[in-house]
Amino acid sequence: MRARALDLFPPLGSIRPLLVLVDPLAVALVALALRPDRAPLVVLAGAVAAVLTAAGAGLHRSRLVLSVIEDVPKVAVAAAVATTAVVALDPRRPEALPTALEMAATAGAAFVAMVVLRTAVYALAHARRRSGRSAHPAIVVGAGTVGVRLAETFLARPQHGLYPVGIIDSAPEIDPRDLPVPYLGSIDRLEAAMADLGVHDVVFAFPGQPDARTIDVVRRCLEQDYQVFVVPRFFEMMGLDHHRRVEVVGDVAVMRLRRWGMRPLTLLAKRTLDVSVSGLALLLLAPVLLVCALAVRLETGPGIIFKQLRIGRHGRPFQLYKFRSLKPASEEESATAWSIDHDARLGRVGRFLRRTSLDELPQLVNVLRGDMSLVGPRPERPFFVREFARTHERYDDRHRVAAGLTGWAQVNDLRGDTPIDARVRFDNHYIENWSLWTDVKILLRTARTLARPAPGGDRPLALLPAAPDAGPGAPRPIPGPTVAPQVLHVSMPTTEGVATVLVGYVRDQVARGWTVTVACPADGWLADAAHDAGARVVRWEARRSPGPTLPAEVRRLRRIVRQVRPDVVHLHSAKAGLAGRLALRGRVPTMFQPHAWSFEAARGPMRRAAIRWERYAQRWTTELVCVSRGEQIVGEKHGIMVSAAVAHNGVDLEHFRPRSDAARRAARRRLGLPDVPTVVCVGRLSPQKGQADLLDAWSRVLERVPAAQLVLVGDGPDRAVLQERAAVDDSVLLVGRRGDVDEWLAAADVVAAPSHWEGMAVAPIEAMAAGRSVVATQATGMLDSVPRGAGALVDVGDVRELADSIAARLVDPAGTTAEGAVGRAHVEAHHDERASAREIARQTMRHFRNARGEGDVLVALQPLAMTGRAPELLPASSRPGELGRPRQARVLAAAVPEA
Repeated sequence: MRARALDLFPPLGSIRPLLVLVDPLAVALVALALRPDRAPLVVLAGAVAAVLTAAGAGLHRSRLVLSVIEDVPKVAVAAAVATTAVVALDPRRPEALPTALEMAATAGAAFVAMVVLRTAVYALAHARRRSGRSAHPAIVVGAGTVGVRLAETFLARPQHGLYPVGIIDSAPEIDPRDLPVPYLGSIDRLEAAMADLGVHDVVFAFPGQPDARTIDVVRRCLEQDYQVFVVPRFFEMMGLDHHRRVEVVGDVAVMRLRRWGMRPLTLLAKRTLDVSVSGLALLLLAPVLLVCALAVRLETGPGIIFKQLRIGRHGRPFQLYKFRSLKPASEEESATAWSIDHDARLGRVGRFLRRTSLDELPQLVNVLRGDMSLVGPRPERPFFVREFARTHERYDDRHRVAAGLTGWAQVNDLRGDTPIDARVRFDNHYIENWSLWTDVKILLRTARTLARPAPGGDRPLALLPAAPDAGPGAPRPIPGPTVAPQVLHVSMPTTEGVATVLVGYVRDQVARGWTVTVACPADGWLADAAHDAGARVVRWEARRSPGPTLPAEVRRLRRIVRQVRPDVVHLHSAKAGLAGRLALRGRVPTMFQPHAWSFEAARGPMRRAAIRWERYAQRWTTELVCVSRGEQIVGEKHGIMVSAAVAHNGVDLEHFRPRSDAARRAARRRLGLPDVPTVVCVGRLSPQKGQADLLDAWSRVLERVPAAQLVLVGDGPDRAVLQERAAVDDSVLLVGRRGDVDEWLAAADVVAAPSHWEGMAVAPIEAMAAGRSVVATQATGMLDSVPRGAGALVDVGDVRELADSIAARLVDPAGTTAEGAVGRAHVEAHHDERASAREIARQTMRHFRNARGEGDVLVALQPLAMTGRAPELLPASSRPGELGRPRQARVLAAAVPEA
């Protein structure tokens, strides 16, 4: 870190000193010009008021874009406040005070003077920047459209004060000849290039790097005291009313990140605060310390103070002091036992001291000695530092500053047995955004936090999965809190993709030790599958479409909610979303997952009514869960702006896996199909899935591939019509609802998905997981799930294009195999059902905690580790399929009664 005067006082290297002087100077000149006999203290008061108001409005910041026109409203406010201060402190008699007109004239004159002087300062700054005397060399990270546009703007407008000397990016297709400045290499070269070129300013403009990698580079730049600018996401939406740190350069919004706060002068201020507060606290709390010491002596015997080796700043060890709660059995236990909160040896005094944190008071001596600070990351023992540094990213970064008596994590309820990942994130956030006022706020919040029990009370949450017993000499596993919400899933329909996705969520949540209930109709296979996954199943009879039965369905669901008493309710599809939100009305945290918007299936008045309902019902929706970004965009387009999360539909990658050509032929033999080019379409037989379009296109496919065969897998309201059409063509086969979908996909050469609308269809994802080429429509969600190179996307309803795309793949086996490999890789990266279930678990836990009044502390965390034994996966014969009535009756026998 540089230690020059400009590092201690950065404003000296900018126009900030002039900006600080210009406003009080203007006020003083006007005040004395209008009334020369005005008292100096009155003039000084007006000048101070102008400075404070301008500073609060951000007028003293050094900016890239210096424009008096943009500053006019803030300057007017500063002039008015300064004039009011001058008048308020004027010692003249009330009858001699100026009139409103005179005050307005004074304020107007001050405003004009401030604008004139500020214009002169800006003109001087622009001239110095154009000449290069006040300009700063900069490197642009990102060679895309935005990065190139910014570099060209800085070159064309030197008055902004940054001139780019090079571009950094790791994208392989970069052509240096297309860049306005030299190409300096990949992002790994950034810090070396900045050192070599003497650059201290860097602009991150959508670099083509993974976010985590880019963020690490940004952090290092900030810690080296470089000035970092970033182009924020949705920068196109940031313009006139932007954040005070956001500036618009040309047509691109650029945000200036806060510079590293841990400079020598601020560290001195932090140390001064530590010494003064800890010394005063030791004096004032001396009676409390004495009482605690006597109580500990009476309960645990000799050895009032417990000393333990902890790791502090830069990894240096020190002896931490605490009041003894109990005597450990051995030094090994002291060094490796994670928590003693529930230890039977803990007496009443020790339990009270730990609950109130009074056992930590001796650490004020550590603070006074300089081993610790009042505020910072909590110190840990060497054993756990080694373990956590190995298993948790950025854990060692906490040691950049001194350990603290309290910290940002602690005042956000991350105390005791709480996830280490959470503490790491909160501690590093504190370090990177430190200010002296932040320390003061944390100290004030600590007093309130100490009066409350640790989150979760006696129900701690699992931090790590149970490990096998490693023997008597091994360290004990680290326990963590167990919070088990009760979740109610409500679904109509009970088959196809919605049911498949729901069962994946159920399996994951049961394995986490949660109590899961599924309310659904008795038909279909969902009830039995949810029961086999470990959920309790209750009968909720409902029709797929809204109608006269809706009031009864709402009443039945309300009874179910009263008896189950869930912590969170998750509604699946439009019908459950309609009845569920009418029944709950926001009284229980409600997650709504449409699985495709209902208004996309309607036309005319029904469509308008469905849109109006979704806009109205969002007031009772705690979280909207979309299965694709496209589905979320469609909702926003129609005015549905509730808080939303995207959890892509996923599939079981072990169940659906690529098969060889030999396996394809074997699957056809098992299914009784001829060994000919085969197209399979899996889905509910309904207008939504577009099987009628596929039959219209089939004759054109046969013109190019006469031996081809089409298989429709599924059932639904269009079954009779499609069966009648297929009866005249031996090459079309309807097989109904089947539980061995993986076998039919294995037998296929191409899988067709001609849907008219979707949230995100599961069938094409299963097909890609099985290594099959997919021909789908450009319906909502398909664009998110079917990548380029995995098949073809055709216009909805374009029968000719659909036929040509299918035929082209049937005559090119090598090409379809390559597309299948691309699809499989995409599904592995983006549609693993475990990742989708984790996202749903994260959102569910967030709303569960919010409802308990514990805030949004765990919003960014990985969901809790598994606390129970994961149930066995359902056998292929029941994933999904037609289940027998006797089995369903057994499952639903324990259902909530109808009356």
